[in-house]
Amino acid sequence: MDTELSARIVELRPTQGALGMEHVREKMRLTSRTPELERATFLREHALRVVRGPGGTLHVTDHHHWARAWYELGIEVVPVMIACDYSDRDHDSFIAALRERRWLHPFDEQGRETPVEALPPSIAVMPDDPYLSLAAFVRMAGVYSDSPEVNAKFAWAGYFRERVQGDFASIAGFAKALAEAVAASRQDEARGLPGFNVKA
Repeated sequence: MDTELSARIVELRPTQGALGMEHVREKMRLTSRTPELERATFLREHALRVVRGPGGTLHVTDHHHWARAWYELGIEVVPVMIACDYSDRDHDSFIAALRERRWLHPFDEQGRETPVEALPPSIAVMPDDPYLSLAAFVRMAGVYSDSPEVNAKFAWAGYFRERVQGDFASIAGFAKALAEAVAASRQDEARGLPGFNVKA
């Protein structure tokens, strides 16, 4: 389908329970340093991928971190790309479709699976899971990659959660945790995680 349009960011609903705020801050930095005349093009290049749900609601299936970054920067209307229209379905069949496409990740900031009903009602109130930031930065380092079939960062965040105990309240603490995450990604157990790059 892939229909492009604009939407008010406060009306978008997440399909995952948490995000990594350090990763969000990096996307805030990238957005802020984009010259004003190029900002609209930049936003379109990172358009949020959404699906239309029952009643016409829009649910973000990709780019939650861009969405939160733009919200934090006060951008009210953002470009979205509608991947699928499920507006004619009831709630249960809509959720089933999201699960089938692997577009639903109802995990809280502790990595615990929660009921779908417990998902945050908006991008603005998604809690911080620092392990998702670790997973994002390790991916940037080329350790693993996402595929269209699976969002690997959740598996990697869970892997790091079991192996890295960090003080995420400071830059130094996060840097130390990131170093430990990179070291953990070199362990043999990491080779079985989705997207692992054997050349990293």
